[in-house]
Amino acid sequence: MKRLMVFLLTGVLVGWWGFSLAEEKALSELKVPLVKEYQVKMGKVAFPHAKHFLDAGYSCGTCHHEKKAKVNGKMVPTPMSVAKIKELHAQGKSPFQCKTCHGQLKKAQYKKLFHRNCLSCHKAMKAKGKNLPTKCRDCHVKPKKRRVVEGC
Repeated sequence: MKRLMVFLLTGVLVGWWGFSLAEEKALSELKVPLVKEYQVKMGKVAFPHAKHFLDAGYSCGTCHHEKKAKVNGKMVPTPMSVAKIKELHAQGKSPFQCKTCHGQLKKAQYKKLFHRNCLSCHKAMKAKGKNLPTKCRDCHVKPKKRRVVEGC
């Protein structure tokens, strides 16, 4: 009986490890920018993907969703699966752009989406003692106005 349990457990672990490698290979084929910049009225906002993945340990599905499901009576996004990412990528579509699935959104929709997702997470982490940006100017950076000097 012990041998059977060890055999089954080994099979599960090998299967999980194989899936993990396949997932890693699929994601490594995608071109994800280290820093994604958005130019908005309040000033340029930079989203450091690498910092969120490496430092915070998040995955693509933390922000990017595939569909919504009902949980405790509330509709919540389901993280985007590797299968869906590969499917969209194979179709030549960007799996990480909202318009791929939702069509062209209005600026107000993007603003609401980013502020809700980013700020809610940052505020929750700040409450746990992390030093994260939560004020407008922490993320929105306007270029400094240069004084024009005659003769330059």
